[in-house]
Amino acid sequence: MISIECAGCAGKGCSVCSMNGYIDLPGCPLELIDRSTWELLGYIDLYEKGLPPAAGGALDQSAGFIFAARFVFAEQQYYKTRLGIFS
Repeated sequence: MISIECAGCAGKGCSVCSMNGYIDLPGCPLELIDRSTWELLGYIDLYEKGLPPAAGGALDQSAGFIFAARFVFAEQQYYKTRLGIFS
């Protein structure tokens, strides 16, 4: 079981966490995120890189382009981290 600090009260105790300050997760936190939330997180990442989720932006790109862009961004980050390049 994994325990995380309650986001509602920042660990101080509230009705969400039954005044414990933390919430027990029954399994891997990544399993709690549904497909649409993952898609939203992907669009947020693209928006940060200058491709907004709007007409003319990420929503008008093909699935292949979006996949390729995410792949390239991930590879760039991997090698920057590996080489100690922080920008």
